[in-house]
Amino acid sequence: MPEHFNDIRPYNSVEAKEALKRLQKSDVFFSVLKYLFPEENRAIHEKIMTEVNSVRDFQVKIMAKVVSRISTSTMTNFSFSGLENLKKGESYLFISNHRDIFLDSALLQLLLVENGFDTTEITFGNNLMKDPLIVEVGKINKMFKVYRHGKPKELLEKTSQLSEYIRYAINVKNESVWIAQRGGRTKDGNDTTQASVIKMFNSSGKKTFEENIRELKVVPLSISYEYEPCDEYKVKELFDSIDGTYKKAEKEDFNCIIEGVKKNKGNVHISIGKVIDEELDVLKNIKRINEKASYLSSLIDKHVYKTYKLWPGNYIALDILNSNYNYKKHYTEEQKTYFETYINNQLEKIPGYTNGHKELLLKIYAQPVINSEK
Repeated sequence: MPEHFNDIRPYNSVEAKEALKRLQKSDVFFSVLKYLFPEENRAIHEKIMTEVNSVRDFQVKIMAKVVSRISTSTMTNFSFSGLENLKKGESYLFISNHRDIFLDSALLQLLLVENGFDTTEITFGNNLMKDPLIVEVGKINKMFKVYRHGKPKELLEKTSQLSEYIRYAINVKNESVWIAQRGGRTKDGNDTTQASVIKMFNSSGKKTFEENIRELKVVPLSISYEYEPCDEYKVKELFDSIDGTYKKAEKEDFNCIIEGVKKNKGNVHISIGKVIDEELDVLKNIKRINEKASYLSSLIDKHVYKTYKLWPGNYIALDILNSNYNYKKHYTEEQKTYFETYINNQLEKIPGYTNGHKELLLKIYAQPVINSEK
């Protein structure tokens, strides 16, 4: 492993073993396991930890168990499609829409583990790598750092480093990589791929734009939650950002991770697309890099919109916004009553909420229908 990547890479096998020893002495770590598995005492958890001797062990025996418990306790059903598009032993660049800080990538790892695939490495914002326990668990769990803040020159250097590492992970380490299509979660329900992310992928390549992208084996990924994690927080941030009064609270991201884990999410679905390959040929006819990146961004968006699993609430939200029943064939009156009650309950969590808050909340759920029909 080139030393150039030391600042951002996950733990190597030696470092992971040392970190696992530290976790075995962490009261906070065991308190988290106790919260998730109240029926098991610490002695059981300590015994399991003594049997964990590698990153793979940690992901299969600890993380998969944790995410599976979150799934069974806070989701009506967790489903998936498109697994047949992947080959075991191959490495891919999964580009996903981003709705929850932790669960988007964690649920993919669970899906891969349960179906005999290798897990992926995972991008993780440096703004989240502040709590020592999160850093420890994250780096054991194949997470690597993405810098989101800093001076322009520093960010440019870090972006170049990130691009080089992703290419190294996929082509040299033969590790798949999960990355969000944009910096930060989608707050308004409108999943869009940032062209700057695409240009970042290309910047470490030595060939043409389309050849550089083809080497990474890009796979579009969509995840849809029937009930959006932290939707009331997203609405409050959006509303306060309109008049410039929004200011991120201390540990806000950490609290969103916890709330995303705890909240009832209803049905959840992951859709895995096909590797974008032949569709890249059209890029040969586009001259400018910016235009190539913009085209590929739109292409990824198209795949996300086509495969995004729509729930009754998505159609109900759009009908409420438009004051009609154009999509009534997609839901029952009972489902509409339930969804309206849910929306009102979420609004009541926002102090002094207005009709503006309600409109933003409904748009979170309505936008995927609009995108699907584009």
